[in-house]
Amino acid sequence: MTLVEFFEKTAIENICASLIDMPDRIVFIGNKSMEKHIARYEEILASKGLEKTETIKKFVSNSRLDNAVKILSEIVETYDDCVFDITGGEEILNVALGIVCEKYPLKDIQIQKINIKDNVIYFCDKNGVTTQKGNPSLSIEQNVKLYGGKVLFGGINQDDTYRWDLTPDFLNDFEKMWKICKGNFGYWNLQIGLLKTINENGVVSCDQLTVTISQGALENALKKEGRKFNKTKGIINALCAEGLITNFDDSDDITITYKNEQVKRCLSQEGQILEMKIYITAKNLSEDDGVRPVYEDALNGVVIDWDGKNEPFDTENEIDVMLMHDIVPVFISCKNGDFSAEELYKLNTVAERFGGKYAKKVLVTTAIDNMRDKGKYLTTRANDMRIQLIKENDILDDAKLSKRLKTLWEF
Repeated sequence: MTLVEFFEKTAIENICASLIDMPDRIVFIGNKSMEKHIARYEEILASKGLEKTETIKKFVSNSRLDNAVKILSEIVETYDDCVFDITGGEEILNVALGIVCEKYPLKDIQIQKINIKDNVIYFCDKNGVTTQKGNPSLSIEQNVKLYGGKVLFGGINQDDTYRWDLTPDFLNDFEKMWKICKGNFGYWNLQIGLLKTINENGVVSCDQLTVTISQGALENALKKEGRKFNKTKGIINALCAEGLITNFDDSDDITITYKNEQVKRCLSQEGQILEMKIYITAKNLSEDDGVRPVYEDALNGVVIDWDGKNEPFDTENEIDVMLMHDIVPVFISCKNGDFSAEELYKLNTVAERFGGKYAKKVLVTTAIDNMRDKGKYLTTRANDMRIQLIKENDILDDAKLSKRLKTLWEF
């Protein structure tokens, strides 16, 4: 099959048909700007097992109908198995295609348009019949690459994207941490903020699990952050009781020993535990058949290099949680406390850059209902930006949270 794609700025519209029908060749039609995009498409197709698919570029003027008709006519005359995908592309190409169909009435010219959300193909040249063919999918890495970026990965003690090892033992530890956290989100933030400062300013053991700092050094570090040393240890005591912190000694210098590196990472950022709750819950969701996962891919703390070159002073952003349902990306920001409107704009910008009009945007917030007029303003702004809100009542109820997360990709 020869698939003819009318080039579109929204990248997924240029490749979704290829992921469904697996053509022998793809003819891309558009202006010169499409060349750098097609190189990325070829990499993604190869990673999906379509490395033998030939890609052909045909350049047309956006203002010359006669040129578009000439190019389309040449394609129809060269290949007898053409399928024209009009999911995207310039309007002038659709006009030209109509002229070509009239010009070649004996040619079996197929025309289709794809509903990306539902994976439904509409055959525009027939009687309006639709069909659903499989479920094309992309990983998070492939989706980011599609839009010219790159997901940066790193180890457990680095700032880049970390692939969590979700063993039964760790999941059990996570549930213990989550139970402690959800008892009082504000108190959790206060205590984990203290651990974060200790971890960042203390002396770390060779195995990375023990951190030591003098009380004077801690007080100085907190002062620079505009905070005071609060000796209340309710959360820390609870973590010790569960064996998540195996040693906490503040009789002279402060020494903390964590159960393992993954537990330490969870206890090194105030909002990490909320991110993990969303990530783990979404990753384990299944469709109604109980077999197929709702989200084929899920990552926490996704660090994205905007141009994929990973050079000094590159533009980078971090998305707290990112999910993929088939070829629909979901971008989630988690806020375990107060936040500003800037967070909405950052979420909106990154989601539109790496998902276009098909990106789903979600803000998970434990505090917005307690922020009075500011909370009302932020809710209005989120609605204006088509950002879905998941609030405390849903977060605290596992059944409600699962129900909300299961349908994020639909809105």
